[in-house]
Amino acid sequence: MEASYSQSTLEMLPDEVLLEICKHLLCSDILHSFIGLNYRMTRMITQYRHDVSLHKASISKFDYLCVNVLPQIGPQIRSLVLDCCYAVLEDKLFIQHFGEKMSTIFPNLERVSLVSYLQDQVVTFLNTLHDLNHLVEIHLYSLFPMETTHQATFVQSLFQANNHRFTTIFTDDQSSCLSFNDTDCYMNILQLRIRLKTITDLPSLFAAVPNVQYLDVILEDRDRDYKDLNYMKLSPLLHLTNFRLKSIVRVWTLEELIILFVQLPIIRCLSLYLSTYDKCLIKGDIILSSLPSTVQQFNYAIYFVSDTIIDDDDAIASSWPPSHPVACFFHDEYLFIHTLPWHFARMEFLSLVGKKPSCQTNSEIGYDRHVEHLYLKIDKNLTFRKSLTLLSQCRRVRELLINVKDDGDAVKGTCI
Repeated sequence: MEASYSQSTLEMLPDEVLLEICKHLLCSDILHSFIGLNYRMTRMITQYRHDVSLHKASISKFDYLCVNVLPQIGPQIRSLVLDCCYAVLEDKLFIQHFGEKMSTIFPNLERVSLVSYLQDQVVTFLNTLHDLNHLVEIHLYSLFPMETTHQATFVQSLFQANNHRFTTIFTDDQSSCLSFNDTDCYMNILQLRIRLKTITDLPSLFAAVPNVQYLDVILEDRDRDYKDLNYMKLSPLLHLTNFRLKSIVRVWTLEELIILFVQLPIIRCLSLYLSTYDKCLIKGDIILSSLPSTVQQFNYAIYFVSDTIIDDDDAIASSWPPSHPVACFFHDEYLFIHTLPWHFARMEFLSLVGKKPSCQTNSEIGYDRHVEHLYLKIDKNLTFRKSLTLLSQCRRVRELLINVKDDGDAVKGTCI
């Protein structure tokens, strides 16, 4: 008796299963394999035709897509990711194929993301952007460091690109710091995420983006000669409703924050991630009473360093009311407080093991939903075993850096 065999094909699977498989494939592989295969497959990957990512594409596959696929689906593309990290020639090939035809090939492009680009590569790409009526957003990831003297000129090229149509510009916290000239003014910018070197760059930033509504600032370094915000002229941001500031190298005072708050007259969402020697900034009743009256949501994380051992952690925790619950971590002269739930993508956890929640709260911690980058300092206070509890809660972490300090009986290890 002859055995009976049935032939199975990929097309026998339902769309839901095929799309689940696609989640584990590169977008370049999906476009290369499924575009033009048949009507069902082409329709099924509609989202991959709208949001095209060429991340990790090999040079040969990238060239094939530029010749055979992108011109075909160009009018359907809404967002585009170009990546020089895995294919250093990707930017040159893209310019070669589309440099003079961007507005005709991609007429409906709304957002572009550039990964691991050098300054000159970004500027060359920006020079191809003309009359793309829908292109209003650009993201820069891991933008290579550039000389301070080149930063303001680069900003001009970036903020004025595509005939001043960009309203949203985001650089990540792994990108180069940028700076502004005192006379810069970009009325088109409504949303901005940017890294600055020091607090002395804040006045020119505030003056440069008078219409900004969302502003996310990372201050990278402390001032060489400590500069007090009292002696700087900050322009008011009259349209800003959402402000985020991360500055954990420089130490802040309550007086400086109050000066900053005055320039944010309609702020509704305020997120601060700071360091301080000022005890006023860890007492909930003081900091909350100092906030602008317009604030509806307050996300806060602060490192406090004392010149004596902290022995009033109970009073500090209880100074935060149930409306603003916090988690308080401490060890000797160091203390770290953050509101619940956690609302920042990056978290630096520096050898603090004691934990005390504020009174009357069962609020979720929030590490599982927001932490994507985690830095742990392992020593005799925060051992690796103790850190596992924290690690287990950071379910979405994509980058983990562990610094292991050999200090007598501390755990030994290596950096990851």
